[in-house]
Amino acid sequence: MSDLEFFHPACVAEARSLLAASPMPVDSLTQRRIRSDDNLSEYFGAGRRRPEWVWGVRRAGDPTTLGVVGAFGTPDDRLLLDVFGVPDDPEVARSLIRHVTEQTVAGNDEEVLLFAPPGTTVDDASIAPLVDALREANWRLLVERRHYEFEPPPGIGSGVPTALRFDHLSDRHDPRLVACHREVMRDTLDAHDSDLVERLGFDAACAESLEELVTSDPVDRIHLALDESGEVVGLVSGDVRRNGRAVVLFVGVVRDQRGQGYARQLLAWQTRQLLAGGATTLIADTDNDNVPMARAFADVGWQQTETRIDLVHTG
Repeated sequence: MSDLEFFHPACVAEARSLLAASPMPVDSLTQRRIRSDDNLSEYFGAGRRRPEWVWGVRRAGDPTTLGVVGAFGTPDDRLLLDVFGVPDDPEVARSLIRHVTEQTVAGNDEEVLLFAPPGTTVDDASIAPLVDALREANWRLLVERRHYEFEPPPGIGSGVPTALRFDHLSDRHDPRLVACHREVMRDTLDAHDSDLVERLGFDAACAESLEELVTSDPVDRIHLALDESGEVVGLVSGDVRRNGRAVVLFVGVVRDQRGQGYARQLLAWQTRQLLAGGATTLIADTDNDNVPMARAFADVGWQQTETRIDLVHTG
């Protein structure tokens, strides 16, 4: 449509205003939170949102904004598109998504994160206009995930005891971490790691995944789990933020130790650690197809609050 103009907001204040006013594709906890004043202040203040990562569309000669797309940058320099205020007009929506895609996709690391109510799938009618526009711009479904974000009830995690010992790490180059992480990556059920292995090969995928782990998550948040004989059976990482929001960043069991309930024990231990550290909100994600991990979350008492749909670009 030749009469359309695409633009970036001129300043942070304008960018915040556009994102805050953007209509939600579906109503959900995260859709509301990422448009909130507190969240926008935090992300723009930290440089993880910027005016150049906000795109608007309008008709030539008309100042009315028809649609908005916003993204945020990760500590490992990936760009994740998570705010979509697409217009009802499908032609305008497709033009906006196509333009943003051309402006952002530089490799295989960009992703779309779409949060929706529990049970929503990528083919749900409630998000069909947005998903259709994304598919037309060559975005494909990577994974549908269970998102957890809730205030912990009393005693959560206490019903799953563990005899495992947890060793706190301080060196990102600890050879035990490298060896454990490789065995966690073998036959992984995590869609992001599986996709990485398919694209890069096992060794390169392990190196990139571990680098992302220790870059995104402070190494002092990582603990190795050892059984009674001293053998490393897995690793777990979690972090309590200053606002009381606590995230389980990683739970992994080495391939030869799976099927013994260790994922449940690692998650329960990490849950108790987060609570002891002052957590008032617990947050995590796991793939729908990762049935053992989803069962572990349920057994420990975590409550799914949303579906998270991740799409990657095929170009």
